[in-house]
Amino acid sequence: MSKDTTISLEQLFKELDENIINSQFKKAIRVCNKILTVNGNDLEAFQCKVICLMQLSNFTEAIECFKKPEQIQSMSFEYAYCLYSTAKYQEALAQLEKQSSRETKSLELEAQIYYKLENYQKTISIYESLLSKPGYSDSVEFITNLCAVYLDAGKYNECQELLNKNKSQQTKTHELAFNSACLAISKNDTKTAETQLKLAKKICTDSLKKDGFSEEEIKEEQTSIDVQLGYVQQICGNLEKSLEHYQNVLDQQIGDSATLVATNNSVSVRSILHFNESTPKECTQAMDSLKSLLTEAESTRLNGKQKKVINYNLCLLLVQLKKVSQCEELIKTLKSKYGSGDANQLDTSFIEDLDIIQVSLLIKEKKFKEAEKLLLKNTNGNNNSIKSQLLLAQIYLLDNNNIAKALNVLEKLDSTVSLRPGIVATKVSLYEKSGDLEKAINSLDCLISILEKQQKKSEKDEEIYVNLLKASGNFKLKHHKYREASDMFDRVLKINPNDLIALPSYIVATSHFDPSLSQKYEGKLPNIKFESKIDIDLIEKYGLTFEKKLKLNDESNTSSSPPPPPTTNKPTSTTTSTTTTTTEVAKIKKSKKKLPKVMKPNYVPDPDRWLPKWQRANAKAARSKKNKDIIKGPQGIASASQTASLFVQESKNTNTNNNNSQNSKSEKPRNIHKKKSKK
Repeated sequence: MSKDTTISLEQLFKELDENIINSQFKKAIRVCNKILTVNGNDLEAFQCKVICLMQLSNFTEAIECFKKPEQIQSMSFEYAYCLYSTAKYQEALAQLEKQSSRETKSLELEAQIYYKLENYQKTISIYESLLSKPGYSDSVEFITNLCAVYLDAGKYNECQELLNKNKSQQTKTHELAFNSACLAISKNDTKTAETQLKLAKKICTDSLKKDGFSEEEIKEEQTSIDVQLGYVQQICGNLEKSLEHYQNVLDQQIGDSATLVATNNSVSVRSILHFNESTPKECTQAMDSLKSLLTEAESTRLNGKQKKVINYNLCLLLVQLKKVSQCEELIKTLKSKYGSGDANQLDTSFIEDLDIIQVSLLIKEKKFKEAEKLLLKNTNGNNNSIKSQLLLAQIYLLDNNNIAKALNVLEKLDSTVSLRPGIVATKVSLYEKSGDLEKAINSLDCLISILEKQQKKSEKDEEIYVNLLKASGNFKLKHHKYREASDMFDRVLKINPNDLIALPSYIVATSHFDPSLSQKYEGKLPNIKFESKIDIDLIEKYGLTFEKKLKLNDESNTSSSPPPPPTTNKPTSTTTSTTTTTTEVAKIKKSKKKLPKVMKPNYVPDPDRWLPKWQRANAKAARSKKNKDIIKGPQGIASASQTASLFVQESKNTNTNNNNSQNSKSEKPRNIHKKKSKK
């Protein structure tokens, strides 16, 4: 190599060094290309070019630079990272396995690859091995990654222990506060989740403002927090607020994984808000937006769970649009994709949800036997499939109202589920229909006894307990179990003595076996104020009428009073008093007859006024009077006798003509009008 070339290379390397220091990576790549044209085997220039391309996120161009095996060996970690960034996870793992000595950075990359492949057990094992090494236990970024893996793997206790050890770090980074909020959501603690998400948003804005980021860049960083806040509102039932959060994220049009989740969640919220009002056009638009999320370009940003949820929502939209064949085809493809494979990777809950959609389609077509077979697969294989068991009981009731089979399914439910108030109420109503009152009462008493044993009760639990006591008391009162019913209402009155539902029910129940008990609480009943007087004797005589309104007539007291009893000559005491009872007659209101305004008094209408005029009796009489003297017949006839004789002669002539015509017809040969067939 000549002196001129060496001088030019030195100048180019100085220029390259300045560009890398100033983060001008595009200019640095141009300088690297100049160096490589002079010396194509220069390893330093090649390495600088690859790193500059990685800084600019041009990972495909960086992979294309590796043309020789020597180059790959010199930068094996960078080559594996480029493969990982382009979603070539298996090739990246194969490249890392070729390394003779594993560094910590290569182990971190391997853990990230396993995380993307959703193999969380291997990811956790690698991270836990790195946790013992110096520098990792204090790293906030490493702790946030480990928390995320614990959450996705469902190891909530381990995640909680890790967060408790690093409580001070939660106020420093928004990522760790975000992960703690996700842990609270998994535990259904929405209040703490909301507070942690608001804290994460505040930390994010403060830290990024200090670093000099613009407001748009800060909003882009906060998209995942906003989506999670919307999800919390959606769980709490505040659908309009959650839709506002999702819409704010969608308006930014960033296109990251958070916006993809926001599109799916916004579709689900809108379908709930406008379920009856949504038109087929709106449903097709929602379906197209969900299909766009599952394209090859977008699906790389979503994990397996998110893809399953989107596919499930697509099935529901197809059912709503009554596209049964397309829905069945999609269910088959999803079952073949997620229903086959290893037992560890098999998602039984997702397959069960797909089966429930398929069963709902079969129920619409009234194919109850096929639906039963499909559900029995889930119930026999998995005893914890609550949805399938409840739907199976519903099918038995729809199919010829088979109460015995439905009760058999409900009785086999797990104790944690079977003691829920809704299922207990269903069992009680079915026992009542089948005539087994003892089991119905036992199921109610069992749930009440369990709630009584709870030492610490929340307000909701206390309300459920009181409502159950009232329901049990009303049920027992309905079936004439008065002592048991009074016991239920007595417990309610001990909690709330002024309960206006339990108080009268207790009085009614105790009056059947011990009137003294009912008299104790009789004074606590509120006084009823009536606008008018009430006659008890009249009520006992005629009863209470609900459909017809009765009015008490004060004027008819004397006329309607019963006659006094006959007086006798028996001896009485010195002070005697005679009392007369006055009863008030109830008159029923009758609607007045509506008469026309122009009405003559004592006018009798014609009874034939509804008939046509020519059918009325008056019209017939008038016609007979008019036509009495009119002579009908040919001209020249003077009297009516001549016309009568003429009509007699005409009738005779017509009779003779008819006889002659009949004889002539009988003399004609048969089939005279038949056409001759051509030979």
